[in-house]
Amino acid sequence: DSKGPLASKVIEQLDVMRDQVNLYLDRARRAARAQAIGAATDVEPVLQSIARTLQRINAARQITIKVSCPPGLRFRGERQDLEEMVGNLVDNACKWCKSQIAVSAEPLAGGEDGRAWFVINVDDDGPGIPAAKRATALERGKRLDESKPGSGLGMSIISETAGMYSGGIALADSPLGGLRAALKLPSVG
Repeated sequence: DSKGPLASKVIEQLDVMRDQVNLYLDRARRAARAQAIGAATDVEPVLQSIARTLQRINAARQITIKVSCPPGLRFRGERQDLEEMVGNLVDNACKWCKSQIAVSAEPLAGGEDGRAWFVINVDDDGPGIPAAKRATALERGKRLDESKPGSGLGMSIISETAGMYSGGIALADSPLGGLRAALKLPSVG
């Protein structure tokens, strides 16, 4: 019988397994891209494009997304990875903000490892996340509030992708009153 409760459970489990396989394949593709030598991406056009797109998508909420990035800042990595990481961060900020988001990028002074680094800060004026819950927010599949749409995978994907470039993500209080997500990545030069 292909319509009984057992068949339904098998189909459900196959869907879960397919999602997991796709997730691991995506992770492997990201890891391979992160190892590509010589990849470099201009940061400002990526930030501006994401801001324009998400401002349009959220037009009914009248969200303002301001971008600040020094000219010539370049990510030592693939454009697709930068778009995925920053896109997830700004999308999260859109879900939680009252009306304001600021996306700023800046070079970091002298890394102890001799490499050049920069940080992208995504700030919002939403409710923020209490310090005690910030580590949980970065765990795979963890969602602090089920009232907003999402899979709970976005923050862990950002963390994993940044980690493939030896970077990372940190959460803190935002000067706008909500949450600051600080994404540290390698830069060119």
